[in-house]
Amino acid sequence: MKKSILFFTNLHPLPWQPARATYNFEEIRHLKAHADVKVLMPVPWFTYFKQVVINGHRSPEGFCLFPFFYIPKVLTSLHPLFLLLSLIICVKPLVWLAKSENVIASWAYAEAVVAALGKSVFKYKLIIECLGSDVNALMQQPLHKKQMRWAFKKSTAVTTKSKALAKVVKKHVPEVNPHVIYNGVDFDVFTLRDTTPFSSETQRLLFVGSLIPTKGVFELIEGFEKAMLNGQMMTLRIAGEGGSKEALQKLISAKSLEHAVTLLGAIPHQSLVNELHESDALILPSYREGVPNVIMEALATGTPVIATDVGGISEVLVPNLGGVLIAPQCTKSVTQALLSMNKFGWDRKLIKDSILKYTWHNAATRIMSLFR
Repeated sequence: MKKSILFFTNLHPLPWQPARATYNFEEIRHLKAHADVKVLMPVPWFTYFKQVVINGHRSPEGFCLFPFFYIPKVLTSLHPLFLLLSLIICVKPLVWLAKSENVIASWAYAEAVVAALGKSVFKYKLIIECLGSDVNALMQQPLHKKQMRWAFKKSTAVTTKSKALAKVVKKHVPEVNPHVIYNGVDFDVFTLRDTTPFSSETQRLLFVGSLIPTKGVFELIEGFEKAMLNGQMMTLRIAGEGGSKEALQKLISAKSLEHAVTLLGAIPHQSLVNELHESDALILPSYREGVPNVIMEALATGTPVIATDVGGISEVLVPNLGGVLIAPQCTKSVTQALLSMNKFGWDRKLIKDSILKYTWHNAATRIMSLFR
């Protein structure tokens, strides 16, 4: 008889946002080979009102979308309380939680804190998944840290997406021994490219991520401009949305780079493989990361990666084999990498082979073993 799992997260594709957090979609899809999985998903109340009440979007089968009542950017240390009250007010999500035998809270704050409270009452097994900024950023805030420490100690198991993140968790919560379970890649979708990277005169670069300062988007444009001034022929395609989109567009215009830089907006996840196949390199100059799925997906296609040496990136990106590691918040590092990438003999097959062990099947099997 299959186990039943309730997957509790705010991070998952939505009917009105299909490209959001596709890694959780893949994890859940592969967990379903081992268990019956339902998804409990809080949605900010103002978004819920617009998309569900006004626009008529409905929860997919096996999902419970419910409004999360809170005030944005105010009293964030009380978000677990607000989330708990939202569960109670909406009734159905509380019933789902109460009837659960196994729960995965995929975000350490506030889902994990509320799930740990539920575990105390309903006695289910609880895995807390730490993804990156939930620990790296929020653990710096005393009240958030106190709540997460308590939740981690109440859980059945804590998992992280990288060894680097496991060290951070261990530093803050010495009593917990995190299990490192890397996300996987769907090699049936992210297939090996036909062309050799950097085989044409013009370099084609791709950025995929949120358009916010901590993703290094401004250093990217600055470094890209300097590389072009050094005579390098390049194009840059930027996929994503975010609060800095307008400022980024103004910077591109101010530097007269409209002919070379294209803002694509958000792209469907299924379109990403074609973008990677047509690019010579993925570039991700973030200030902080866990192990970005887009890096794994690029490597799976045999496309080299330029990425900052932060978080767990160096655990999956082998320098000079899969790409180049650069310093964060450093325009000069971006420029140097762009000018040197075509000097390496990139072997697309070796790039792919370097991450063959990272499959969603392996990830799901590891997660299920923690419920035994």
